[in-house]
Amino acid sequence: MTSSGALILLLSIGVVLLAAVAAVAMMIVKENERAEKFKARLQETVAPTAKPTSQAEDDVSLVRTVSRSERIKLKAAGLIGVDLKQAETYPIKWWLVPFITAGLTWFIMFIASHPLGHHQAVWIIVKFAGTPITWWMLTGFVFNWFTNRRNAKLVEQFPDALNTIVRCVRVGIPMAEALRTVAKDSMEPTKVEFSILADKVSIGIPLDVALRELAERVKLTEYQFFATALTLQARSGGGITQTLETLSEVIRKRVGLKARGYALTAEARTSAMILSVLPFVAGGAIFVMQRQYIMLLFTTSGGQAVLGAAILLMAIGMGIIQFMISNVLK
Repeated sequence: MTSSGALILLLSIGVVLLAAVAAVAMMIVKENERAEKFKARLQETVAPTAKPTSQAEDDVSLVRTVSRSERIKLKAAGLIGVDLKQAETYPIKWWLVPFITAGLTWFIMFIASHPLGHHQAVWIIVKFAGTPITWWMLTGFVFNWFTNRRNAKLVEQFPDALNTIVRCVRVGIPMAEALRTVAKDSMEPTKVEFSILADKVSIGIPLDVALRELAERVKLTEYQFFATALTLQARSGGGITQTLETLSEVIRKRVGLKARGYALTAEARTSAMILSVLPFVAGGAIFVMQRQYIMLLFTTSGGQAVLGAAILLMAIGMGIIQFMISNVLK
């Protein structure tokens, strides 16, 4: 046997021995874990009163614990604006949005390449630095738009849901059945949220725990007030109808104030729409009347640069106007 063959044989034997040692070590570790778990269960069975209990521990035990991998997944999704707890409420599959925004990002970068095409150094910097930033901003904008549209419907429908609960409680219907009535009579998306709440209460989950999960899932101030009011009433007793009526009236006033804000900003929104449509209308008219004049924007490098810069500036301007209007309405 040659020296190389002997070396290979020794390495093979070493690898087999290491694998055997690792397997034995794994078996020993698992056996120790089984023994520790058995001792812990035996102690809990023999001395059940040794474990302290409290209301807080009971509440926590009813909520599904989130593992470390799930927390990392939620944080990673949150970086692009995705709320995986509300992913089923999006109008389309959430994983389709990044691909759609990637296509829009490619189109934006294609337009930006025309005014910067003669400056290779600047274009390379814009391409490699601007592409991920643009994709991230577009993706977050889409998911934020989905969430805001759904939250607006929840807030508009919430006063009617509160009034339904008040009427049910006044005629002697239990709170669990009142919640079920709201789930049956309300429209989407309030119907889904109250159906989940009523189902959890019906299977034995305490009302305060189910309400806390509802507030954490919806993430609206109005639902947090609702959860707090019902939780305090469930723990301390007393009437809840007056509190819910007051909350319903406050929410109705806020919805009315927001509608008034939309009416006051109607002129600005109409101006923004006209400014965004007018260039295309004027370009179409010039294309019909003087086609050779406007074709310079498409057939020459200078015209393509001007056209790309105009489209980018118009998009930035529309975004600024929309941002200002949204801040006023908030």
